[in-house]
Amino acid sequence: MAQNATSYVMYVILRRDLQTKLQWPLGAVCTQAAHAASAAMWIFRNDPNTEAYTSDLDRMHKVTLGVDSEEEIKKVAEKLSARKVDHKVWIEDDMPVCIALKPYPKEEVKNALKGLKLF
Repeated sequence: MAQNATSYVMYVILRRDLQTKLQWPLGAVCTQAAHAASAAMWIFRNDPNTEAYTSDLDRMHKVTLGVDSEEEIKKVAEKLSARKVDHKVWIEDDMPVCIALKPYPKEEVKNALKGLKLF
């Protein structure tokens, strides 16, 4: 069955403690998600998933999930790597702050993201 743009989701995983513990302004936190998503789109620009995802720009679907700390985001990155899920870890101020997955069908990555809650 052929998949269309709406069959794909780009997941972004962002640290909540950037705002709470580290007291980053909301704009700076949002910017980290934008950096990670932009980088992932560029890195995986020739991937068939990304090409399908961007075939209808008005229907792209993103989901932002959250973790509570640097330790948690590192664990998520390790889990994604172990499961061979393509992603980009965005580093700011020498620390991982956000992860963006290339676009995937939801069913393909849901187990790798199990337990993560919306940001």
